[in-house]
Amino acid sequence: MSQDWGTNDPAGPARHDPSPPGRPQRPQLSDRTPPPIGQTLPPTGMVKAARSLWLLSFLLGAVAIAFAYLSSDDRLERLREIVSEVDPAQDEASVDAVAALVHWGSLGALALIIVVEALLLRGLMRRRGGVRWVQLVVLLLHGGAAVLADAFLVAPGEGEMYLRWALVAQVVLACAALLVSLLPGADAWFRAKHETYGRPRG
Repeated sequence: MSQDWGTNDPAGPARHDPSPPGRPQRPQLSDRTPPPIGQTLPPTGMVKAARSLWLLSFLLGAVAIAFAYLSSDDRLERLREIVSEVDPAQDEASVDAVAALVHWGSLGALALIIVVEALLLRGLMRRRGGVRWVQLVVLLLHGGAAVLADAFLVAPGEGEMYLRWALVAQVVLACAALLVSLLPGADAWFRAKHETYGRPRG
């Protein structure tokens, strides 16, 4: 069996190209188009109005607590007198303890409720519509705490009516905020299932 060991072509034997002539180039397997960027659905005007009402309610509550704290000595003295009248047999230490418990307990309850409502508002602005029903329960507790605070912290007479009006206005604003968040203009925002999409701008 004979083999050809030589060739006249200095470049060596010609290689066979399996692809037929004129065949188009193979397209790229990966798409270089940038993917769409998810954008959160902006809140509607109703949702923004509800948020503003909640923030005003928090502000009024903080103002009421601050005023009650700054004049705590007068309120503690009045509470001591009330406790002594209710149970004259108690000693001075017990009277002081009960008065302090009532005073600081009322302020602490209001402050705690404001913190809880602020946390719920944060969840609400993340489109968690079920938070509104939790807000309703907390709002009922808020109303009870405001009534107790008015009874224990607000002295009778016209001198401290500003504190009473601050407590009332806070609850009214919170109720208005919850009501606005339940209106159709806000409810549609919570019920929307899809986010808006867009591509980055070059």
